[in-house]
Amino acid sequence: MFKQKFSSLLNLSKFKRGFTLIELLVVISIIGFLTVASVVVFNIVRMNARDAVRVGNVATITRALAMYLNDSSAGYPASTGECLSASSGVGAALQNSKVLLDVPADPLWAASAPNPTPNITPPYTSDADGFCYYYVSTSNKEFELYYFLESNSKSGSAGPNLRTQ
Repeated sequence: MFKQKFSSLLNLSKFKRGFTLIELLVVISIIGFLTVASVVVFNIVRMNARDAVRVGNVATITRALAMYLNDSSAGYPASTGECLSASSGVGAALQNSKVLLDVPADPLWAASAPNPTPNITPPYTSDADGFCYYYVSTSNKEFELYYFLESNSKSGSAGPNLRTQ
């Protein structure tokens, strides 16, 4: 009886083999494909999130400039062109007048000034190597605010965009 059970266990072990090499390669390739696809989608989502932050920052800056204009008899702050920052210029003027608590910075290139592009006035970048919120106001009744988007959306096209008032 013991011999019979032992021989039946030996026969079962012939049928209990592991996975074949082909099965393992198929599973590994499927996992690799899913990983690559998820990384691509994740990067697109991150890019769209940064663009949403930029559009929100531009709206905040535009509202702050409107409040500044409402409080000031001189009009919009004058500037021949600058990156908005809290340390000097228009950003400091908006903070000092209490219409803006913090000067927003670009989520990807917070400390980078735009690289000049030939034949474009005011100078701003046309590629993705650095950008800031670039403010120009030569008239006390108008301003131009340049910002960079990484992808096309309802808020603008990929690349440099302009908000005027």
